Amino acid sequence: MRVLMKKFLFIGPKEAHKTFFEKAQVEGIMEFISVSEQKKHHLPKDVINLQHAINVLKREQVNPEVKSIDFSQANDIVNQILQTKKEIENIHEKIRLLDGEIAKVHPLGEFNPDHLSDIKEKTKRNFQFFFARHERIEREKISEDLIFINREYDFDYFFYVGKEPFSHPHFTEVVVEKSLSKLVEEQRRLQKLSHEIEDQMKELAAYQDSLYDFMIHEMNRIHLNFAKEDIDLFLDQQIFGIEAWIPENKVGLIQSIIEHIPLHVQEVAIEKKDKVPTYLENEGFGRVGQDLVEVYDTPSTSDPDPSTWVIWSFAIFFAMIVADAGYGCLFLLLSIFLRFKFPKWQGMKKRLVKLLTVLSCSCIIWGVMIGSYFSIKLEPTDSLNKVSILYNLALSKVQYAMEHNSSAYIEWVKEFPNASKVTDPGEFINQATTIKDGHKAYVFMDNIYDSLLLEIALLVGVIHISLSFLRNIRRSWASIGWVCMIWGGFLFFPKMLDANTMIHYLGLLTPETSFVLGEKLLYGGFGLAILLSLIQEKWSGLAACFKVIEIFADTLSYLRLYALGLASMVLAATFNEIGMMFSGYGVGYLIILLGHGVNITLAIMAGVIHGLRLNFLEWYHHSFEGGGQKFNPLRLLVRDN
Repeated sequence: MRVLMKKFLFIGPKEAHKTFFEKAQVEGIMEFISVSEQKKHHLPKDVINLQHAINVLKREQVNPEVKSIDFSQANDIVNQILQTKKEIENIHEKIRLLDGEIAKVHPLGEFNPDHLSDIKEKTKRNFQFFFARHERIEREKISEDLIFINREYDFDYFFYVGKEPFSHPHFTEVVVEKSLSKLVEEQRRLQKLSHEIEDQMKELAAYQDSLYDFMIHEMNRIHLNFAKEDIDLFLDQQIFGIEAWIPENKVGLIQSIIEHIPLHVQEVAIEKKDKVPTYLENEGFGRVGQDLVEVYDTPSTSDPDPSTWVIWSFAIFFAMIVADAGYGCLFLLLSIFLRFKFPKWQGMKKRLVKLLTVLSCSCIIWGVMIGSYFSIKLEPTDSLNKVSILYNLALSKVQYAMEHNSSAYIEWVKEFPNASKVTDPGEFINQATTIKDGHKAYVFMDNIYDSLLLEIALLVGVIHISLSFLRNIRRSWASIGWVCMIWGGFLFFPKMLDANTMIHYLGLLTPETSFVLGEKLLYGGFGLAILLSLIQEKWSGLAACFKVIEIFADTLSYLRLYALGLASMVLAATFNEIGMMFSGYGVGYLIILLGHGVNITLAIMAGVIHGLRLNFLEWYHHSFEGGGQKFNPLRLLVRDN
């Protein structure tokens, strides 16, 4: 729910402003309007260093020992952490360079560079080492002055002795300043030193919680000081004034803040130039949806709150992409484990567990509806199909084709002649099979399922886009026409493809009626949209003609639900088949386990990315303005458990 904002002016004596801001921070309902127009996030360097130090410690293993510090010691600990991190980085850089030096010298073997320099001085000869790629050496004529030493990987190494320095474009000289043994010794010393300093950093990780508390304390102090100083002063700086945004449902709390403080409070008019903040207030699943909304953008003050819409549509899209009840059960077990393992979690962590629960339940429901359980192939006669909406839709589709002797049914009979005399749709699906690798394959059932899933994905897109337009009718009257056009296209386009849809074989409309109605809605809806645009926006409403392409593309974009869901099911089924080839060995179970692990990872990534994308792009196009400024009151920051 989006709560309207009100603007208030506070005026009072300068000596009262400290108490006023302290109480306002505790209550946390006012966003003060900056007089200087400076930004709160311009933090002092010591606070930035503190944040950096905490981020460094987060990468360390959790230290079971928790050490408390006095806030006066915090800056010393921060400096120690940053200095230790710098030392670790310097040592790692030295080790990296040393590793490269060792790799360069290792093929040359062990020798003392100082002895070689002495010999060079006495003999007045040049001693040089070179390397070149082996395949290039084979094609080139090598100088007789080069002595082959060693071959390592794809490189050949040579030693040169001569009066004049040797150079060649295909040979790279190796300059040796230290012997291999000294380099290895230096490497071991640095590695030992690195371990010692890293152990020091692990010990410093015990201060992580205390430093986090100190950072919250510092942020609260900085925000309070900023608010106290960013005010207008009048009458020789004896009177202060400040304006603030307050949510409409929090106005009653003003009295508790100014109680016993000599302040004058007055609501003032909101000007056109004011950037009114957006305040969303949701509970339960709506609050989880609000977190998702804030991932992308903040609604404008004219946007209806999309939080509840986003959470449930995201859950549906995620389930259609994962497309498996078995995976949903695994997600549900994980959410139950997290609830019992971390019962004290609050804030964002608790809401993430709630989101996981919603997604897992939606995956289970959708998986049962399409009869997908770890992508195990169910035969048509399996009892689980009784609760599968997808199977029952398939029965209706086959029954309709049989009764009307449609062109599709004629093609089916040609492809599966063994089912030509069957009159029961369930038996037809059971008989329309082929033999693949010595096993019966229900090819017809798979094809019917694919076509139904594609149709369902398109129907979901039509419904979702239509809901977006309906939410936007107040701002755009043309939305009525666009909704009519979308549904008209859904009803009419099957005629162009000579196909039947679930509207036909479920008995909702006859093909003739749906085609006629669809054609009228398609063209009539387009005309109505243009007319309403012209009425509302004058001649600029003609630009609505180009919106047809956008609507068409957005609607077809929902076919990704079908494509990704099908990919997930096919990949899981493939791993099942590969694993069954090795069923007599433990490796088969390992293949199935690892395969499903990979598939779950990919399905989660696709479900999150594309499930949110369909909301944030396709759906937002038609009912969301965005670009709002999130309500950010002066409040006491607290730590989530």
